[in-house]
This record gives sequence, structure tokens and C-alpha cells, in this order.
Amino acid sequence: MTDTYSPVLHRIDQAVRWRAVHPSEPIPPPYEILTRYTKPPESLVRKSGHSLEKLMAAADVKKVPPKAQSRKRARNEVKPLSGLDVDALLGSKHGKVNISKTNAIPEFRQTLGAAESLDIIKDAAKQFSTIIESQISDSFADQGYQSALEKLSVLREEMIETEEPDVYNDFLRILKKKLLGEELNGDRTEMWWLIKKEKLGLIPRSVSSPSTINDNEAKEFLLST
Repeated sequence: MTDTYSPVLHRIDQAVRWRAVHPSEPIPPPYEILTRYTKPPESLVRKSGHSLEKLMAAADVKKVPPKAQSRKRARNEVKPLSGLDVDALLGSKHGKVNISKTNAIPEFRQTLGAAESLDIIKDAAKQFSTIIESQISDSFADQGYQSALEKLSVLREEMIETEEPDVYNDFLRILKKKLLGEELNGDRTEMWWLIKKEKLGLIPRSVSSPSTINDNEAKEFLLST
């Protein structure tokens, strides 16, 4: 142990030794020698304080408001109070949405997680919906149905999370019409039966408050043919 310079290992060793001798007492703070280099020396901080203040004033350094963790409807981009667009300087702006069929679910979720506007959410949902329809249409019998159901479930879940239930509801209305109207390369009524079985119906207000339909309407839609 004395040959290693890992503060973590020394801290663990300190805790084990203390607990062995003092089983009921709180473990003391780490030894000062272990934390000495985790922060600058106080004397150096005092000496450099004036220079740091001048640098911050010259660079117009200001605090950035904390970024919201929620992925709900408000997706305003957080900008520094100085007005400096760091993302633009680094070239990290999110460009055109492009979700592939081969990696649809991760790419869809990643796009929504980084989306900064409702247009991006709608564009991603539209592409994802097209992939779902294509998977049903290209399915030989019911071979592609489970994968399509999984994607439909993800779409519903994400639109609830982002508080955009009408995006999902509008798509489901269209999908139901196409399934029952044999517009997706033949008879796909079994797919609609699976959607009903998995309870992937319309999103009502009781689940997501921005929804424009109530529980009864959602239930009626799922039961009707």
C-alpha cells in the first residue's frame, strides 16, 4: 500500500483500518495529505485573485443558467449571458434530422434528447413513423410486426415524455386507417389486433395533459374497427 500513490486506495485503507478499531464511530475525513493536491494552495488563490478578476472582466465571463433536465415541451436553447454562441464556434449545432432504418430506435431517442425545437421533434417523429409503416408494409406475413410494435411503443413513450401526444395520436389515426384499409401491401388487420392487445392506443389527457382527447375517446378509438 505504501508503494502506491492512489488517493482512493489510501482512503479505503484508512476507512478499513478505522472501522476495525472503531466499529461504531463515524469514519473521519481523509488525511490532509490525500486532499492536498485536489485544490490550489490558498496563498496562490489570494495572490492570483486580482489577476483572475481582470481576466474575467476582459473576457466578459458570465455564469450560464443551469440547463433544464426535463425533455418536455419547452426546449429553448441555453445561451451564455454574454451572448457568445459556443456551439456555433465549435461546430456542434444539430443539423438535419436523419434516422436510419437499421438503427432507428437509438437514433430517434438520441435526436429527441438533443432536440432544441418542436420542428426537430416533429421531423424525427415523422421519419420514425415512416420507418414503422415501411416495416409493416415490407413484412412477409407477420414477421416484422413485433419490431414495428416495439418502435410504435417507443414513439408513444417518447411523445408522452416530450409532451407532444398529438404527434403520436395523429400518426396512429393514419396508421389505423391504412391497416384496416389494406393500404400497407395487403391485409394487415392482425397488426391492428396486436396494437390493441399491447394497448398502444391514443394518448389521452389523463396520461399527457396537452392531449386533445379524453379517456372515453381513446378507449372507443382502440375498440372500434
